Amino acid sequence: MRAWDRTPTVVVRKLADKLKRMSVLQRSAIRGIGPKRSEIIVAGAWVYADLLERFHLSGFRYSPMGLRDGILALMLAEGDTRTSAHQHFEEERWASVLELCRHYGIDPKRQEPVVRDATQFFEDLKSVHHLSPDYKLWLQSAAIMHSVGKFMNYQGHHRHTQYIIANSELYGFTPEQRLIVSAIARYLGKSRPSPTDRVLRYIPIEQHVSVKQAAVLLRMAVALHQNQSSPVTRFRTRVTPKKVSVMLMPGRKGADLELWALRKEADYFREVFARDLLVSLD
Repeated sequence: MRAWDRTPTVVVRKLADKLKRMSVLQRSAIRGIGPKRSEIIVAGAWVYADLLERFHLSGFRYSPMGLRDGILALMLAEGDTRTSAHQHFEEERWASVLELCRHYGIDPKRQEPVVRDATQFFEDLKSVHHLSPDYKLWLQSAAIMHSVGKFMNYQGHHRHTQYIIANSELYGFTPEQRLIVSAIARYLGKSRPSPTDRVLRYIPIEQHVSVKQAAVLLRMAVALHQNQSSPVTRFRTRVTPKKVSVMLMPGRKGADLELWALRKEADYFREVFARDLLVSLD
């Protein structure tokens, strides 16, 4: 047999032709095919052969594992943070978020300070919001993607951001999780979440309060980055039963704009968390 006849493309094409000429009973007798797969194996083999030819692939790798193995591995990666599979899963999931940012012209590096501050608010105010640990990643994802809607139009870009996130393929995020992330990023303008909103209509009602709380944390983080040309403003928080105090540590150019923007969130903060938000310079 000539070397060209032994290439994966030719071998798979010949195998597809051979399976086509066989009867269902003959195919079902082949080890690994069986009665159920014998009816669909021909179509699968032809599609696979076409993929090899169309993309000029020089080979392929056979996996003895199947879809159920993948689902079990994914469940393990999500559920057990001690495994290397979990770390790999988290890296791949975050990589998909960064890729979406780049696709819509957003430099992830420029959004990292917003992610950092949203994360700090999440950690500092745990006794106030009581959000589940999953919301930390969802908040971080919304923080780094909150400007992707500007790719479509600056006017009303929060609505565009919500649409893009909700309808994009993000590895490791279920459709419901994408909706939650998109809703957190949606309410950064003048609008407020409402149970009748189309955005919240497809999110379980038991998640609505959590979405509002996460949105407030993101609004506070975004408020600290009004002027990207000035040094990043640091802050520290103090929580008491009736109020949350945020002390800003301004850079060389001060923090007057950030102070004003964060104080604007006080009314909504009180509405969502039933506590006063006091903002001052440290």
